[in-house]
Amino acid sequence: MRLTKIVATLGPASLSESGIRDLVAAGVSVFRLNCSHLSTDELPRAITLVRESAPMAGIMVDIQGPKLRFAPESTELTDGSLVEFSLADIGIETNRDQGSRGLEIGHRVLMDDGRIETIVEHIDGDNFSLRVSSGGVLQHGKGVNLPDTEVRGSVLSTKDVADLKVARSLGVEVVAISFVQTPADVVSVREIVGEDILVFAKIERPQALERIDEICAVSDGVMAARGDLGVETPYESVPAAQSRIALSALRHGVVSICATEMLESMTTSTRPTRAEVADISGAVRDGFDAVMLSGETAVGLHPSETVRAMTRICEEAEKHVSLPNYFADDNPVAAAVTSAASALARRISADLILSITLTGYSARLLASCRPVCQIVAITPRPDRARQLNINRGVYPLVVMRDGDFTSAVSSAIQQTKQSGLLRKGDTVVVCASRLNPRSDADTILLHREPNQIGAS
Repeated sequence: MRLTKIVATLGPASLSESGIRDLVAAGVSVFRLNCSHLSTDELPRAITLVRESAPMAGIMVDIQGPKLRFAPESTELTDGSLVEFSLADIGIETNRDQGSRGLEIGHRVLMDDGRIETIVEHIDGDNFSLRVSSGGVLQHGKGVNLPDTEVRGSVLSTKDVADLKVARSLGVEVVAISFVQTPADVVSVREIVGEDILVFAKIERPQALERIDEICAVSDGVMAARGDLGVETPYESVPAAQSRIALSALRHGVVSICATEMLESMTTSTRPTRAEVADISGAVRDGFDAVMLSGETAVGLHPSETVRAMTRICEEAEKHVSLPNYFADDNPVAAAVTSAASALARRISADLILSITLTGYSARLLASCRPVCQIVAITPRPDRARQLNINRGVYPLVVMRDGDFTSAVSSAIQQTKQSGLLRKGDTVVVCASRLNPRSDADTILLHREPNQIGAS
């Protein structure tokens, strides 16, 4: 069974009851709502639609962040020319206290996905002069990137704060923060959404890549957002950056998502390219928890077919991957019990691990240990079950827990069997807390499902 989770972006091609249900049937575990294309007023309706159409799917609200775009009318920038712009012209909000917002002489200003390159020659308050080193026609609304500039001020716009408040009030599972530069950016978002929502940092700026370990330490997850990362860093360095992001997440025990152009050709085609197949397989080998589809499912012609293709590729890639337990190596105390359960499952070729958990924490620890088999997480809380949909190899079931430990284990095994995840003859490693349902896992049990009635 597939371990790598699939995140799908909803849009005009799929944001409907039938579209969402088709994507769940094809293999989607988490739905992404992109606030770059949804107003704050539209966001509650989209969240409600997902809840009604796929009650147990996770929802990720992806905050737009300070995406810079060229505001004036289209203009042609010729090589070697000197042009005058203001911070407002490239989409940067300003005030008297922030000055140039970190922009300095010699910094590069890239436009239109890096096709146009300029260098800052002079700064006067909010205004600056750019020398064009690689020109072209710059159209209104094209993206602007500042790879050398750590932009001062909040990573959140007024719209972002409003969207985060909607996400908190409606209890989504994940918020993803765009253009993170420092750990403090993540902390500021957590102060808004609280502790019950997972906060993921999108790694798309070189400043974030340089601080990846510090950002992982304060985040619940990270996303290798290869679009802007491939503009702000040399595109040939993106594969190494992707692997670095995945490895840091593995060591810190946080979720990792690989995103951008994974099956771009299937926006119009019914089959992926060989390069895309290799790309997804590489993400699986890197150890990502999830792979993400963007325009392919939001505006593509074949959303469900695209998900089914990604499912097939992930399943095949996983046959050839066995990941080390980096998390236990770096966190021997936190991973003591779950690492032992994972190692036991590997040693005896267990068919699955059964995690009996209240908050989902123990199941996430197990997933961080990268066992070779599926983890069935038994939790009484639907909200925690939905959150676990993003963790590699974790398939949650909502089951009320009996106060008696032995009864709780028996009930969990019975529910897993009824769900079809446990079959006759299967060997199961059970990981749970005997002392207190609210504490970390402290007990490992071994269960073998009889091949026939009366067998033991």
